Amino acid sequence: MLRQILIELGPTFVKLGQLLSTRPDLLGPEYITALETLQSDVPGLPWATIKDILKAELGESLGQFAEIEPVAIAAGSLGQVHRGKLLDGTVVALKVQRPGIRRTIEEDLGGLKAIAELLSNGSSLPGSTIGRAYDLPGLVEEFRNSLIDELDFCREANNTDLLRKNLAASSLWKAGQVRLPQVYHALSTEKVLTLEWIEGVKLKDAAITPAGKQEVAALATRVMMQQMFLNRFFHADPHPGNFLYLGCDDNGENHRIALLDCGMVAMLDPRTQRIITDLVVGIVYEQPRQVAQAVRELGFARLEVDIRALEAEFDRLLRRFYTRPLESINLTELLNEALRIPREKQIQMPGTVGLFVKAIANVEGIARQLDPQFSFVEVARPVVEKSLQQRLLSAQGGAELARSSLYFSQLALDFPQRLNVLLDRLERSELGLNWRWKGQEDFEKVARRGLKQLSLGIIGVGCLLSGAILMASFPTELGAVPPRSLFFWSQGLLVTGAGVNFWLVLKLLRS
Repeated sequence: MLRQILIELGPTFVKLGQLLSTRPDLLGPEYITALETLQSDVPGLPWATIKDILKAELGESLGQFAEIEPVAIAAGSLGQVHRGKLLDGTVVALKVQRPGIRRTIEEDLGGLKAIAELLSNGSSLPGSTIGRAYDLPGLVEEFRNSLIDELDFCREANNTDLLRKNLAASSLWKAGQVRLPQVYHALSTEKVLTLEWIEGVKLKDAAITPAGKQEVAALATRVMMQQMFLNRFFHADPHPGNFLYLGCDDNGENHRIALLDCGMVAMLDPRTQRIITDLVVGIVYEQPRQVAQAVRELGFARLEVDIRALEAEFDRLLRRFYTRPLESINLTELLNEALRIPREKQIQMPGTVGLFVKAIANVEGIARQLDPQFSFVEVARPVVEKSLQQRLLSAQGGAELARSSLYFSQLALDFPQRLNVLLDRLERSELGLNWRWKGQEDFEKVARRGLKQLSLGIIGVGCLLSGAILMASFPTELGAVPPRSLFFWSQGLLVTGAGVNFWLVLKLLRS
């Protein structure tokens, strides 16, 4: 019912439905399933209209085309695709935006924004409880930004270039195994995008041996994991139609695939990537406390959240899943169930989390179509572990660790003074309490002296651990020289830690 209503309302609402299908933190699985296949039934525009758009956008550059097929090979709510050929015989794909679509979308978005603000202002209308629990105007603004980005084909061209650069070389596959189309920037504008035509077949239609299908399933999974956990910039719509099988390389050994249509992408900021990685690690290694903490840190809740109740629910969920064999664990189902809990607790997650889960669902579905026994967790685990190693051992991670150690040292130094202020305020009843006991002054002196020594001990151990971790991040290749800043930080921390601990040992022996 909802699906049909959105189709009848027009392209903006079709896109809204498609976006909502990526938000399992907002909608239940029955709605997600209904909206996943949402496509507007839009006939292709006549060739005369398309030709006028090409002339207006490309001008004299249109003369570089030897021919363009007048019948669209695909048509959607925002545009349609034609096959063409350049003067040198190169086959290309032209993506042309529908005329007037931006104005239509802006008008629809204005109505959506007004409804969201009405529901969020405490009205008694149906749906006002959702408005109090979720930031509906923020969700509409997020949808608007996503949709406006899709209308800018120059942005899609840049997305394609960046993804192609990120995936050109990786330790997870051989060079040339993963392709993205080349962009013809001189023949592209905000409303026309010209791309290299890549000839291939859909993965499900490829004639591959069972062993080959297992390799292709693992390759497609690694491609997405690389983007999410190592690059922080990922293709957010990797459905089966956007993957092509290109056959084996010239040696007949390595299977090759292509990734198409980079209009919908997502960028994870370092903090979000860190928390998502912690979330996935907590799920994979059955750590409910880590999962609950990641969800609470990542999400936004207008209402109070009981973190212990949240942890208990994740504990029950993970125990239910991990009684199964590893190869039978469906990570998509597990993540959707994990997001059901914050949805019921009315914790709103960032949109990138929904896109992350949607992308995993798509690629896991593709992999299981190729290999029903495919274990997504086993293939994804090394990439997640590599992401953790990258976070810890990178130069940026070393600098962050150094800053954290300095902050921790300052906190330890300030602790005795803060405790003294607290005891003083307690003594003068500034906190509503007034209590003294016999020998209090002697106790306070001993406590202060002990706390100072404890603080110094913590600082010393912290310096030793920080220095050791920084030394572990040095390059291990023969002849490699560690960065000068990391070297000085590590040696300074080790010397400081050793000195502080040596002094404390001497003081204890003397006393």
